[in-house]
Amino acid sequence: MRLIGIATQHRLTEGPMGKRFWGLLEPYLEALASQGLAYVLLPPQDPEALERILPHLDGLLLPGGGDVDPDRYGEEPQPRLGEILPERDEHEIYLARYAAEKGLPTLGICRGIQVMNVALGESLYQDLEAQGFTEVQHYQKSPPPALAHRVSLVAEDPLSRIFPPSFRVNSYHHQGIKGLGAGLKPLAVAPDGLVEALALEGHPLFLGVQWHPELLRGHWPLFGLLKV
Repeated sequence: MRLIGIATQHRLTEGPMGKRFWGLLEPYLEALASQGLAYVLLPPQDPEALERILPHLDGLLLPGGGDVDPDRYGEEPQPRLGEILPERDEHEIYLARYAAEKGLPTLGICRGIQVMNVALGESLYQDLEAQGFTEVQHYQKSPPPALAHRVSLVAEDPLSRIFPPSFRVNSYHHQGIKGLGAGLKPLAVAPDGLVEALALEGHPLFLGVQWHPELLRGHWPLFGLLKV
């Protein structure tokens, strides 16, 4: 059984202690288990410790979450920038670069696709609506399993193994891919042209998607791609 490392999400605990809690929302675990994958959580830690752990993994998952600090791609914060956490940015960018360099199969979801792009040297739209993306509902108000908009495939494999040329996705993000990082190619786009999926050329699997497949049982085979 293949072992997948998962970068953790964070929450602040209640009460006077006010400590940060590193964990993961259950749908990610359910999706991985449905594909016969084992998993281990990877909270932020010293890179030297990660270097001892990562060679034992068969894959990596970068989940959704808050905004990436624009300082990571050389921009000043815009007024609609959301919550940032530099500790998480540093951790996940390190993981993404390691995976890209070592050929470790990796799936990035929502924030995860954005981390991948920043890790490989490019930028994000800090707020889609404020930066002209107003025709498509990228941050839907309806909860799962409601869908927001269509995406269209613009390249074959790996998504074409699972999805038709055009299909609907959910959408819970206000940031998005601007320029494409080194070696990345678009796999799917929204009707307004925003990149909704990308991959690293020449890599076994360095795949990012902008929607949340963990909330859509019909999309759980995406996680099975980590078995490459």
